[in-house]
Amino acid sequence: MPQLDSLRTFAVMLVIIYHWFPTGEGINRLPNGSIGVVIFFVLSGFLITRILLQSRDLIQLGEYSFKNTYRNFFIRRILRLLPLYYLAITFVWLVLPDASDIDEHPLVYYLYGYNFLLNKTGNWADILSPFWTLAVEEQLYLIWPCIVLLVPKNYFRWAILAMIVLGIASRAYGYTQGSLDGVLTPACLDTFGIGALWAYVVVDHPNSIDSFLKKLTIAAGLALLGFVGLLFLPNDHLLAVLFQRTLISILALFIIARASLGFKGLVGQVLNSSVLQYFGRISYGLYVFHMLVPSYGMKILFAISNRIHLSLTLGYWSHRFVSLLLLLVVASLSWYLFEKPLQNLKRHFIQKRTSELVS
Repeated sequence: MPQLDSLRTFAVMLVIIYHWFPTGEGINRLPNGSIGVVIFFVLSGFLITRILLQSRDLIQLGEYSFKNTYRNFFIRRILRLLPLYYLAITFVWLVLPDASDIDEHPLVYYLYGYNFLLNKTGNWADILSPFWTLAVEEQLYLIWPCIVLLVPKNYFRWAILAMIVLGIASRAYGYTQGSLDGVLTPACLDTFGIGALWAYVVVDHPNSIDSFLKKLTIAAGLALLGFVGLLFLPNDHLLAVLFQRTLISILALFIIARASLGFKGLVGQVLNSSVLQYFGRISYGLYVFHMLVPSYGMKILFAISNRIHLSLTLGYWSHRFVSLLLLLVVASLSWYLFEKPLQNLKRHFIQKRTSELVS
């Protein structure tokens, strides 16, 4: 499903735009950060659930064991997410402690509990503030595999429905408590659940794909109308807090579902771009470093230019353009020198069928 990599590119660019440009002005009149994050969550919900559902079927056939499936799944997630995460937060702790709360609460960051801290402090000025989403994903990866693998097949759709309802209900509870950010894992469950819904259709009900897509098209049209309507309300309005994330998730699923099958025509040509797909492959590095590069990375670049007696004067737009180029370089180096070699270790944690182990 290579077109999904291109969607990752668009998602991470929306997050970058949100953090690099003034909030609520110009291009950021749209909630670009929220849209980008929701796309990532829905994508994760689909891809992870799809893998787990396929493993569940083999567990029920006696070909896989629950213990080995869970272990291999979690180790493979660790190899993908933890090394770069720990590299980044350790760098900030050692080099930029004043730019983050990590100096006061290192264990919270290292144990993937940062979203709890952010919910308490509301310190969005923390240079590591975007890492709340990584904490949410890692927390979900502890629990969701057990649900997918252990809930009987005929009841799994109710687990998905429960996730969607709990996500909205959690934000409703947060609203009554004055917590509007929705950074705790329960408040994000609907985004993952909506992504999981597509995996459920693809794996468990492949004959229903066409009819589901027709219903999804109608739902996406209604979601778009609802989303546009919410733009006219304050961000702290009850309806916006409760439903904006859900509506964005439905719109994201509309695109993700079709991209997973392969768009045709002009949209397909765009999403099949090798450049966009490459940026999607390095999107994790782009996300992790996108707050560090404009602040600390550019300072290093200016220091180097001064050392070699090269005058580097940048305006508002040129600074961001050079920052983007530098971010692409840093993320590419991270991918080839750090992430990809660790990714290759995943081959040691591929689930083997029971019949293969016996033979």
